[in-house]
Amino acid sequence: MAIWDDVIPQEEQGIYEQAGWGGRVGFGRRPALIIIDMFAAFVDPAYPFASAGARDCARAIRPILDAARAAGAPVFHTKGQRAAWPVQRGRWKTRGVTFPIMQRPEAYEIVPELAPLLEEPVIVKSFPSAFAGTNLLSYLIYHSVDTVIVTGTVTSGCVRDTVLDAFCHNFRVIVPQEAVCDRGMTSHKVTLFDIHMKYGDVIPAAEVLHYLAQVDQGEAKASAAGVGASR
Repeated sequence: MAIWDDVIPQEEQGIYEQAGWGGRVGFGRRPALIIIDMFAAFVDPAYPFASAGARDCARAIRPILDAARAAGAPVFHTKGQRAAWPVQRGRWKTRGVTFPIMQRPEAYEIVPELAPLLEEPVIVKSFPSAFAGTNLLSYLIYHSVDTVIVTGTVTSGCVRDTVLDAFCHNFRVIVPQEAVCDRGMTSHKVTLFDIHMKYGDVIPAAEVLHYLAQVDQGEAKASAAGVGASR
């Protein structure tokens, strides 16, 4: 049973399947892990932007992070930052950013269990996609990446937009089902269905761990060091 089966009617799923949507894009040879917005304001329930399942999501990401590091795959983290001016925030439809708790520096710290290593870039972004206004695409090309494993929060927002931009740049997109979360379960499930039908593979984290264990470590580590053929 797919996670979205209790939200997307079978009749609607059948429409997609009859038209040939779905299936698998599969894994490539050079993966990278992207961890979207797993900082305190989106994980700690004391903050207005946290999802109920964010702590479980962090626990699910951790073994994937360990496996990516062991395979020598590049790892990228994203987070927000406190905005000095409204123009830096953009036109987000929320008052939450103005709450006093969001002025704390610690609100923007990545949770300890997913803390970046010194060699892992932390991309500060203002917009949903990790690609919008950042150097992420350049970093992925530098490492000759062909497959992006997208994790983090929230599924229907920053995760989805990162997936879509990765798809638009012709990367293979993999979303470990347990390693993403959302404030609302309906939007979470509908978005995962949409991603799986059109843009990438929504699969169990166990499959991702198995894949990372099979990656040619020498090749991946050379890629992480910037060595090897260009993409």
